[in-house]
Amino acid sequence: MRAFVMIAGGALALAACSSEPDEPKTAEEVIAAADKLTKPRPGLYRSTAEIVEFDIPGIPPEQAARMREMAAGLRGEEHTQCVTREQADEGFRRVVRDLGEGDRGVSCDFSSFEADGSDLDAALTCTGPGGVNAQMTIDGTVAPESSRMRMEIRQEAAAIPGGEMRMTMEVESERVGDCP
Repeated sequence: MRAFVMIAGGALALAACSSEPDEPKTAEEVIAAADKLTKPRPGLYRSTAEIVEFDIPGIPPEQAARMREMAAGLRGEEHTQCVTREQADEGFRRVVRDLGEGDRGVSCDFSSFEADGSDLDAALTCTGPGGVNAQMTIDGTVAPESSRMRMEIRQEAAAIPGGEMRMTMEVESERVGDCP
């Protein structure tokens, strides 16, 4: 389910309750908000991701052009994921829990998470290995057999030429049949 959500919804559980936007949300608040999202129907999903903007300020123009070309190579790349009945019943709880608790050395805090049926609007900050710090906003819609997310990401790390990268990505997912 995590792969489906991240590909199809990009970390699809990023909304909050009615607290002030600057206050970090507790795991319980975010999970409660995620439970308000429409759950996916079990089945096989096809997801595509498209990078619509990509920028690394502070690097030479020719290097930036090469990196934009590499990012453009991801355009339209398809992935498939089987969502089981158990995963569908759980909805987006596991994704939210994994992001908050840290997965693969990455841990995220949600500053906002607004979820209402099919609509999702969220903001989070994640930290990871090597001093990586990323801010992300997600705006999207989910339905029982599809989702569409727009994610804006700003990442800072010493390993990035110029220290910062900005990217906007759109991810779409649709149910294409039953699992094999």
